[in-house]
Amino acid sequence: MNTLRLTWLGGALLVLSACASSSRTSADGVSNADAAIANMNLGAGYLQQGRADVAIERLERALAQNPRLVEAHSTIAVAYGQLGDLEQAESHYRRATELAPSSGAPANAYAAFLCQQGRWTEAEPFFRRAADDGEYATPEVALTNAGVCARDAGANERAVENFRAALVRNPVYPDALLNLADLSYQARNFLQTRAFVQRYLAAHPPAAPVLWICVNAERELANAEAADRCAAQLRAGFRGTPELEALEDLQRRNGR
Repeated sequence: MNTLRLTWLGGALLVLSACASSSRTSADGVSNADAAIANMNLGAGYLQQGRADVAIERLERALAQNPRLVEAHSTIAVAYGQLGDLEQAESHYRRATELAPSSGAPANAYAAFLCQQGRWTEAEPFFRRAADDGEYATPEVALTNAGVCARDAGANERAVENFRAALVRNPVYPDALLNLADLSYQARNFLQTRAFVQRYLAAHPPAAPVLWICVNAERELANAEAADRCAAQLRAGFRGTPELEALEDLQRRNGR
């Protein structure tokens, strides 16, 4: 039961009022720093409209005006990635992390890119760097991203370490709890599966994947009453989901 995909947060579309450092001023009185920010925001806007080629033109202008503008590097990296130029994308992602080595957002964005290329061992330190940034608002998301990246690569032990680290930062983070419940089930540690399911349901509304894990784990633990409770919630609230289809198939095969 592979439950979750990566939940990238703190990526590259950073349409911000970046801090303007002192710089040269053009004839019309606009500083290079201000002009760079304006072009960066225009580029990000074009990118959000799906116009990556036009976005790159604006973002290249921004970087010509301020080569150290981290958000522009991160945003142009996304644009190049959308156009399939992975070499240029990686160059800008990497440059953003060099310019802001303690900043979580560019580290998380670069890690996401590396993971999407199947390079999870390179990605993990950047996810961890994002989580270690004291000003990064959601370290549990970066660590969960690291866990899913490792899990997709078949490195389940590392995945578990990262999911548990996410719960240290946020003990009720649902994606980490759900992944740990699923991995515990896959490892046939059904009591631990039950514990993660219970932690999830104590803090969050039921979700189809966690109810399906509950059904399977409680069946393995020979607790028919608990399995039936989770099955009833799945039937009542999650029509049309793959988990309900799997439940109905299970019940047909078992004659009930």
